[in-house]
Amino acid sequence: MRVLEAFDKSASELSIADIAVRTGMGRSAAQRFVYTLCQLGYLRRHPAARLYSLSTKLVGLVGGMLSANARLQAAYPVLSQLAQETHETVSWVELDGDDIVVLGNIPSEHLASVNLPVGSRFAALPASSGQVLLCQKSDADLRAMLRRLAPAVRARFGDREDDDIIALIERTGSEGYSMTEKNLGQGSVSISVPVFDHAGRVVAAINLSTLSLRYDVEAARRDLLPRALHTAKALSAG
Repeated sequence: MRVLEAFDKSASELSIADIAVRTGMGRSAAQRFVYTLCQLGYLRRHPAARLYSLSTKLVGLVGGMLSANARLQAAYPVLSQLAQETHETVSWVELDGDDIVVLGNIPSEHLASVNLPVGSRFAALPASSGQVLLCQKSDADLRAMLRRLAPAVRARFGDREDDDIIALIERTGSEGYSMTEKNLGQGSVSISVPVFDHAGRVVAAINLSTLSLRYDVEAARRDLLPRALHTAKALSAG
């Protein structure tokens, strides 16, 4: 699994030497695992360049996992309606350790839009969806997560102290949503709202992402947030 995880958007083709470095394995161990994965059909070898890439056989594993997620499958029609009403990118996001993972995505119909393909993974604490998913965590759990943050991720909070960040997440819980801004070439606004189970636990976040050229923060809060909250309420149990 470490070999498979070595492949990502920045490195879709790797040599055995690359895989050894990325996994921290010795070259001979990496070579054995790569050959096994090739025999099983999960890696594809490019003989001319001696490079390897993930094969389409992995899609079957991902599809099986997503189809077994009953909440996600039931949510798709409602998420599609939200996307049609807002014309913006709508995603179903769940927590995985210290990260969030996009498990469902309906892209915006606009040519210029926020792209969040299924499988996208981000640090939870700085993300609006992460703040929604973490709002029921204990103070001790949040402080432990903050200690584990990579310096580059921690830098996204600027000069905020730990207490300020925890207060931000607690406020997310009391307000029932989180909103963040990003500036990655084109400014974007991200709104996330919680989906609850029968016991009142947050089990997923619905994320609605737009570009600030269409909605600034105040316009997004006025026009998009109520629709997102309505969708989350429809998908929450009891």
